[in-house]
Amino acid sequence: MTASETVIEHHRGDALDILSSYRRRLVLARASERANGVSLSMLARELAAAAHDQPLTAVTSEQRERNEIRLHHVDLPPLTAAGLVSYNQQRGVVRALDLPLEGEEWLEMPVVEALETWNN
Repeated sequence: MTASETVIEHHRGDALDILSSYRRRLVLARASERANGVSLSMLARELAAAAHDQPLTAVTSEQRERNEIRLHHVDLPPLTAAGLVSYNQQRGVVRALDLPLEGEEWLEMPVVEALETWNN
């Protein structure tokens, strides 16, 4: 394998890793729906609600805080590094950059969902 083939394979693996995560696709969906971005707190509430299959109003502060930490340390760094979102840590706002899909389209990806199922 040549060096350029290795780089292409690395980027393909990064893209599959990013898109195989429902959490990251939800971040992309919500950020792409709002021109001014979405707060880290709101993203954390939505992720907690989805994970526990409950309405936003039922999310506890502990669930929200856990998801904020995970977003900050686990989910947002690869999305930012890939150039898909910008994350202003001081303001706690995530903004979509130039994305090929908008809103719920990020969550309606049967190929990626199949990969996610296969990986679990």
